[in-house]
Amino acid sequence: MTSKGLASLWPVPSSDDDKYSRGVVGVDTGSARYPGAAILSVLGALRGGAGFVRYCGTESAKEAIVSRCPSITLGLGQVNAWVLGCGWEEDAANAKRLASRVADDLPCLLDAGALSVIDEALALTGRIHLPSNSLLTPHAGELARLLGTSRPEVEADPVGSAGQAAERFQATVLIKGARQYCLAPDGSAIEALAGPAWTAQAGSGDVLAGLAGTLLAAGLSAQTAGAAAASLQALAAQRHPGPYSPDQLADRFPETIAELSLLSQSA
Repeated sequence: MTSKGLASLWPVPSSDDDKYSRGVVGVDTGSARYPGAAILSVLGALRGGAGFVRYCGTESAKEAIVSRCPSITLGLGQVNAWVLGCGWEEDAANAKRLASRVADDLPCLLDAGALSVIDEALALTGRIHLPSNSLLTPHAGELARLLGTSRPEVEADPVGSAGQAAERFQATVLIKGARQYCLAPDGSAIEALAGPAWTAQAGSGDVLAGLAGTLLAAGLSAQTAGAAAASLQALAAQRHPGPYSPDQLADRFPETIAELSLLSQSA
């Protein structure tokens, strides 16, 4: 993917749009141990241009989220896509937690704790596959666990490994790392723009999940959403080099999107 390609893909609202038509993102992330993951995933969604964000995750993070992101709504309601798994602790209830969202039959972004309970959640819902246009966002270690292989094997062939998972789960897979690839179930692949090594830090994946969730809610395909979100995060980091924390980098997404919009208009 190139900057011009990214500019042409990013959804920009028109005067006919409202907060609902721009996409409502449902976020079920975080836990008592990892409340920050909830804040970061919500920030990623908001700073990516979501029209509406509903937070339906852990109670322990709600006060902090509202303090940082006062425009969000707490509790269930209409959503167009779910962001799930960031900051989930290991818990026997995770399969049920995931199943309750999968049952909505809406595009789901699965990260971190949600990835390890896919099979159990599907069994609880009686489904064979995740909802259509769903996106998995594992790093190499998580992808290795999904495939029952080793991290070095995944790192030796990230595209092939992500393709195996996409075929198995019939969902798009974005493998995170220094080079990021988004594989669709049909085997097609998109490589995202590369970012500086500063972005290799805890919390970057949580922001990325929320950002990609915004694009799913806006109606983009899971493959486009995954590659575009990873590319925007990389581009924002390129344009603001240095050890910015993930939340600080998320705050720079709007100006990066604005620059992309100008680039698209001049093309």
